[in-house]
Amino acid sequence: MSKLKRFYVPLWFAALVPALFVASPAMAQEKKAPIRAQKILLDNERMRATEGVFKPGEANPMEPRGHRITRVLKGSTTIERAHSNGKTEKIEWKEGGVYYSPADNASSRNIGKGEVMIYTVTMKDKK
Repeated sequence: MSKLKRFYVPLWFAALVPALFVASPAMAQEKKAPIRAQKILLDNERMRATEGVFKPGEANPMEPRGHRITRVLKGSTTIERAHSNGKTEKIEWKEGGVYYSPADNASSRNIGKGEVMIYTVTMKDKK
């Protein structure tokens, strides 16, 4: 019987270790900020217009972006913009405000407590 007990303990341990490795990536992904959803209103060769709600904790991924104008239709919050060179800035978005962003490689995160509805027009590069 003691031989049987020795067999089950290593078998149980062998089943647990792979489960921990499978669970680790899933837990790491949960810490990632959710990406803000957008509704595309216009998308052609010259510009793109979107509308969406930017909830607290949500973010846009780091990627190249064209010149853009954002208007806050409803709500107010604080946005943290991170640039590819490591620089970060905080911007107070107020309801009714219009904000210009130059073309860059950046991401934005809503670090405030408020939810905002925004309308953004992004210019595309001429080809």
